[in-house]
Amino acid sequence: MEIPDQLRARIDLPPPPVIDQVREFLRSYVADCDSLDELREDLAQTAQMNRETVQRKAEAIEAMLAATQPPGTLSWMVAADGNWVLDDDTSDAAAEAWLRDVATLIRSVLPETDSRHNH
Repeated sequence: MEIPDQLRARIDLPPPPVIDQVREFLRSYVADCDSLDELREDLAQTAQMNRETVQRKAEAIEAMLAATQPPGTLSWMVAADGNWVLDDDTSDAAAEAWLRDVATLIRSVLPETDSRHNH
């Protein structure tokens, strides 16, 4: 089967910057969730089909948090892109802690996927 030139060109593109990957994740997965339990269920379902995609979400969050972000960036991302309200919605520290918790949540579904594939 021949891969169309447009798809081949997209395959060869470097991944977007991690901040854009995190924004896309927040918009696609988090913004419509009512709870972290719901997010966990959605991620577990996705991981059953494509574990690497879910793992890359955690890696992108961790890479973004490892770099210094301009003031207000993290709190804005959580509020605007993630549609999530934190106790202190203007605090980058609160947003950073929440994003770290989300990365941990993402990583927690991966072993479950491994065990399901091994049975």
